[in-house]
Amino acid sequence: MTTMPRSLSTTAASDRLTALAPEDVRWPEAPSAGCLPLWRAAAEDLEGRRVVVLGADRPLGTWLRAHPQAAVRFDVLFPEADRYKTGEVADDPRLRLDLVDHVTVARVPKGLRITAWHPGGGAHTFVVDTVLCNMGSKPAVVPGLAVGTEGYCPPDKQHPRVLVAGDLKGARMQRIAVAMGDRARAALEPYYRAQALLG
Repeated sequence: MTTMPRSLSTTAASDRLTALAPEDVRWPEAPSAGCLPLWRAAAEDLEGRRVVVLGADRPLGTWLRAHPQAAVRFDVLFPEADRYKTGEVADDPRLRLDLVDHVTVARVPKGLRITAWHPGGGAHTFVVDTVLCNMGSKPAVVPGLAVGTEGYCPPDKQHPRVLVAGDLKGARMQRIAVAMGDRARAALEPYYRAQALLG
């Protein structure tokens, strides 16, 4: 077993993400405290309730596939930027997909009042029991890392011994294969450097 010289020790900053809250994006106005991330919602807690999902990010399809027998009904309100993501869930009869420009959420005695404005004009208002957030994610940045304008940590801006991996690199890197490849590189690169140094 080869011991790596201290000068070659490397830190891998892997996928550390947190869900976007309503205040992180422009199109919904909603109380954050009442907006549980979709991926944390238990199917049994949603059955028989009227549920609005804010955003059509990828976890929507994952949640539905993980709970194929769940008797749920989701009104999914999403902006134009999420339209391309709806293709994989469009055939699920448990969903009502609704393209919106803007949404407001307000607490009322019987639940949460939703007002959704549509791109072509007009709006509709209804009351639901639950609002779930599914608007994407943002990096939960590790102190000491260089952060770019979008809040992510570009690999080429970090200290040479810091390898930024997976979703922390950028908004377009959110794929499991990317994260797995980055983790493997983070584990192997110090080993190969040490081997080269020690001959």
